Amino acid sequence: EYMGTNTFVKDLNKQNPLGTGGFLAVAFGELMKDLHYGEDSFVSPWDLKRIVGKFALMFSCYQQHDSQEFLSFLLDGIHEDLNRISKKPFVEVLESSDRPDDEVSKESWANHLKRNQSIIVDSMH
Repeated sequence: EYMGTNTFVKDLNKQNPLGTGGFLAVAFGELMKDLHYGEDSFVSPWDLKRIVGKFALMFSCYQQHDSQEFLSFLLDGIHEDLNRISKKPFVEVLESSDRPDDEVSKESWANHLKRNQSIIVDSMH
């Protein structure tokens, strides 16, 4: 529902240099809207394919590609387009220094969240 009902628009981060200026999220949202609420018996993802090809040249043609690479690009692109962190702070890489793994992992996750907050992070991490 988040994508198909345009709820995502409030989270668009068009200034994120790691994103697509919101183009990928909007194209994906339009596809979701067509799939769930459209009146046609078929949907062609042409706009999404065009946007993906514009920002990832390896997908711009009609050759066969690795589905994992496509899904990784799609999810990362949507995440960056919807990242609620507009100014990502510098975060130092943590060293374990023989500390317990659970302690290091909690610190690492907290550092990750300082730079990454989106529906993708909320849903999949």
